[in-house]
Amino acid sequence: MDEQTFKKLLNVALEPIKKDLVEVKKAQADMKDTLDNRVLPSVTETEMTLKSYADSYKINQYNIERVDTRLTTVEKNLNIEPPEDLKVPHFSAK
Repeated sequence: MDEQTFKKLLNVALEPIKKDLVEVKKAQADMKDTLDNRVLPSVTETEMTLKSYADSYKINQYNIERVDTRLTTVEKNLNIEPPEDLKVPHFSAK
């Protein structure tokens, strides 16, 4: 079998695979289109919502700690010892 005959035989054998590959590439393009147009906007919206919740949480935690600092000062001046379960834990790094 010479090289030309082998190449022709190989091309004939690969033809069905090439046709199937065209369908796979079309399906891949459809999936990419679906991801870009349907999934990506909702994921982006979810990210933005979560980031805003995180920012709100940080602000609220900061305000709670400020109020607790003021209350702790008043309690010290009045010699009041609050129960342990009513003390506010401080989580933020200052």
